[in-house]
Amino acid sequence: MTSRPTAIIALLAVMVVWGSTFVVTKGAIAEWPPLTMAFIRVSIGTLVLAPIAIPRLSAARASLPWGRIWAMAAVGVALYYVVFNSSLQYTSASQGALVQSSIPAVTALIAVLWLREPASRTRVFGIALSIIGVVIVFAGGNTETSSAAPSPVLGNLLMFASVICWGFYTSLAKRVAEFDAIVVTTLVTALGALMLLPLSLIEVWGHALPHPGLNAWLGVAYLGVFASGAGYLLYNFALKQMAASQVGVFTNLIPIVGVLTGVIALGEPLAWQAIVGGVIVMVGVWITSRR
Repeated sequence: MTSRPTAIIALLAVMVVWGSTFVVTKGAIAEWPPLTMAFIRVSIGTLVLAPIAIPRLSAARASLPWGRIWAMAAVGVALYYVVFNSSLQYTSASQGALVQSSIPAVTALIAVLWLREPASRTRVFGIALSIIGVVIVFAGGNTETSSAAPSPVLGNLLMFASVICWGFYTSLAKRVAEFDAIVVTTLVTALGALMLLPLSLIEVWGHALPHPGLNAWLGVAYLGVFASGAGYLLYNFALKQMAASQVGVFTNLIPIVGVLTGVIALGEPLAWQAIVGGVIVMVGVWITSRR
């Protein structure tokens, strides 16, 4: 099998894994405190990446942009997982996936406003359409209060905060694109875990230590090994074999997998506003990202 078909298979596997993180996190968060779960997940991911990154570190250490790496760790790991995990305490996995489907459009908006990237009228229209879709998803969440989504509007707002975090992380990552991706990713996850450690200690201080069951442990291990560890390795492999614009198209599968697994695995209901809003978001993303 040539490298390109292998890269496509790897990308499809990664998108399925990343799309399933909403359901897996939703299930595990019932037994794990959100910040502690984030720390364990990121730490496991770092341990998966470290054996590959350490031999390459000495060659890259002197020239690494440490300021940007620390910023990426703070925004794209520590803060991102704090709001992502917290959001799934309040909203459903399927609604969270629909909100996160706006990541490409929000990332494009941040790139236009912060990095001063040029934006055509069509691209601006696509960004605006995606934001309107997210607002409609929020409206659907207002009518879907349940035991699985006790405060969907708050949860969706937290999830949208994770979208903004990822947009800034991606914009920062563009500024370190010339450096070794494996080394940078490993350092970012390691520093993110370091930032999450004191938050985790504060979270459990004065409380009984959590005693999650086997399924909750397996969920965190899955998130750490496959979503935060192997997923990044396969994604970077695909980026070497295919154009970044082609790889970006595959990320549109993440919300689809997230919604399907939420509805099928957890039996989550979806209000018609959420479905319509999700479709509008994806149309806006397509308009934003197409050439």
